[in-house]
Amino acid sequence: MKMFLSIQHKNGFNINRAELRNAVKKTLVHNGMKISDPYEISIVFTGRNEIKEMNREYRNIDRATDVISFAFSEGEGSQFVPFLLGDIFICPEVVADHAEKFGTTFENELIFVVVHGVLHLLGFDHNRKSDREKMREAEDIVMKELVGNWNGRCEK
Repeated sequence: MKMFLSIQHKNGFNINRAELRNAVKKTLVHNGMKISDPYEISIVFTGRNEIKEMNREYRNIDRATDVISFAFSEGEGSQFVPFLLGDIFICPEVVADHAEKFGTTFENELIFVVVHGVLHLLGFDHNRKSDREKMREAEDIVMKELVGNWNGRCEK
């Protein structure tokens, strides 16, 4: 599996590449994919302003977000590139804010948003309640394997 990690705005945050790769691999495996296949995922760390602009342009939401994913399986010609899964953009500043808000560590929240982003690339969504429940269940399965003391996102 090929994975490209680009850190544009690290801003002093501890980004453990090995843990991120492991989170991607576990998420793929738990969703029936073979690691031996040549999947490609790009993970880009970016700043609050950049991710806010992406969120506004592509989702019509005018605020910064922790993670935004762009699946290559959507759109014209996607059937010709089945192993190109897509791009995940992560804002470490928002991840840190969410870690504090949800009572977890920055490292665990970062792993969570990677798992969340990969699930989006695989077709999961959370716009409807039933879809959100399926996505949360998939996230929890992977997170419990990756983070021994994972008790869920604890969102209100």
